[in-house]
Amino acid sequence: MRSNTLLIRVVAVFALSAGLVACGASETEVQLVVQENHRVLDRFTFSRLQRLPQVQVATPQSHGARVQQGPSVRSVLDTAGATGVISVRVEGRDPAQTLTVGELGDQTILGFTNRHTLKLTGAKLGRDQWVRDVSELVVNP
Repeated sequence: MRSNTLLIRVVAVFALSAGLVACGASETEVQLVVQENHRVLDRFTFSRLQRLPQVQVATPQSHGARVQQGPSVRSVLDTAGATGVISVRVEGRDPAQTLTVGELGDQTILGFTNRHTLKLTGAKLGRDQWVRDVSELVVNP
């Protein structure tokens, strides 16, 4: 009987942990790291990213929301102190995408998702270039 109670408690802890992970990271956890030459330039929390200038981008190619909102990739790099940007690699759950400085206009953003994660998206990016759950921007990889 005692071993059944222990087993039930262990299962309950795992279920609760899985539920918390599924809800996404909290607003105080680091969501995004910006690196250059293997050196961390800055770390951003979700709430800090929300305080950056926000851009709304029409994304008719989306299967979900037709308008995405979030800070431009360029504004995140500027805030992090990145200089001499030639290209940036965007890493996340999907295959990483490397964008040239010419592709980093105001319409290329890190959109906020309903799961409190970030998504590389933009009016001029094809869906095959979008990256979900972005965690890192690497300058001049």
